[in-house]
Amino acid sequence: MFRSLQFILFVFIQYLSLSVFAVDFSGVIELTEKGKPADKGEYQDTVIYFVPNEPVAKGSMLTETKEMKMEKKNFSPRVLPVTTGSTVNFPNLDPILHNAFSTSTNNNFDLGLYSGGEKDAHVFDKPGLVRVYCNVHHAMVGYILVFDNAFFTKIEDNGNFKLAGLPETSGKLFIWHPRAKVIKKEVNTSSLQTGETFKLNLSKRRIPKHKNKLGESYRKLRKRNY
Repeated sequence: MFRSLQFILFVFIQYLSLSVFAVDFSGVIELTEKGKPADKGEYQDTVIYFVPNEPVAKGSMLTETKEMKMEKKNFSPRVLPVTTGSTVNFPNLDPILHNAFSTSTNNNFDLGLYSGGEKDAHVFDKPGLVRVYCNVHHAMVGYILVFDNAFFTKIEDNGNFKLAGLPETSGKLFIWHPRAKVIKKEVNTSSLQTGETFKLNLSKRRIPKHKNKLGESYRKLRKRNY
C-alpha cells in the first residue's frame, strides 16, 4: 500500500513539473546580412533552445526517426535538430554518388559511397553539434543539433518561434544559425517576455572550410578519380 502511494506521488510530481509549471515562450528573430534583411531561405536554418542551469524533468522527449535528404547536391534540410537516440536517414535522391560523413566529436560517422535510390542511417546518441559533409562534393554541408532535452525548436519562415513546455527555472537561452555568432542569454523562464525580438547577423560563409573524411583537400580526392 505504501509503495503504491509512493508511486502515485512520484507520478503526480512529474505531472506538476511538466504541466503546471510549464512555460511557453514566443517571439521573433530577425536575420540580417551586410546591413540588409537576410534571404527568407536562411530562416529555416535557425534554432532556438533552452538549457537549464540545474537538472530538471526533460519534458516530452521522444526518440524519433528523421531524414536528411541528399538532393540536388545539397543536404535537405540543411539544419536538423533531433533528440539523443534519434535515427537520421540519409536517402540519396540524386542520380549520382554521395558519401555522407562527419568527423564531429562523439557523433562521427561514415555512411560510405552509395548511388541514387539508396539510403543509409545513423543513430545520434550523444548531445552536440554534428557537421555533416559529403566526401564527393565539397559544397554539400549540413548540420545536426542533438539535444538531451525537448526544449528546442526551429523558427518559422517569417521569424516567429514558440518554445513550449519550458520548466520554470533559470538557465541559458541560445539562438543558433550556422552563419552567425551564437546568441546566449541568461534567463529565468518565469520572467521571459512574450513577443521579444532578437536580431542575428549572418557574417560567416555559407560553405565553411573543411577537409574530406581523410583529412585531405577535395582536390586531392578528385585527382584519384574517386
